[in-house]
Amino acid sequence: MNNAENTAPENEDLIYDAVKDLTKEELDQTVRKNAAAKNFDLTDEHLGVIHSLIEHYQRDCKTRDCLAAHEHMHFLEEAYEFKGGSKYLYRLFDAVPDARGVLMSIHELAGLPALRLETDEGFGTAF
Repeated sequence: MNNAENTAPENEDLIYDAVKDLTKEELDQTVRKNAAAKNFDLTDEHLGVIHSLIEHYQRDCKTRDCLAAHEHMHFLEEAYEFKGGSKYLYRLFDAVPDARGVLMSIHELAGLPALRLETDEGFGTAF
């Protein structure tokens, strides 16, 4: 059983609540602090992608469930298609220590709550 059923109702507003009043200055400070703690070499390219995702959350997550990761990855792929889409995004964020994937890396750097279906503990067989 995956954890989506357990987290959806009470956590649907977590993403929007985490970003609705977040300023770029506060975001940059958090991202820089977390990147330094992970010994991750943060660039303006990283910050640009992170800003784009946060603006997307602030604009589009007011009225609907925004915890499903696939929608946000699709948004970023389209927004950065001119630079190579997902290949560009994975190249940028693949080096974040202890994180898997673009969105998980961004959420860890920005101090945001995890997305639903980011991980699925339901796969596999138990004997």
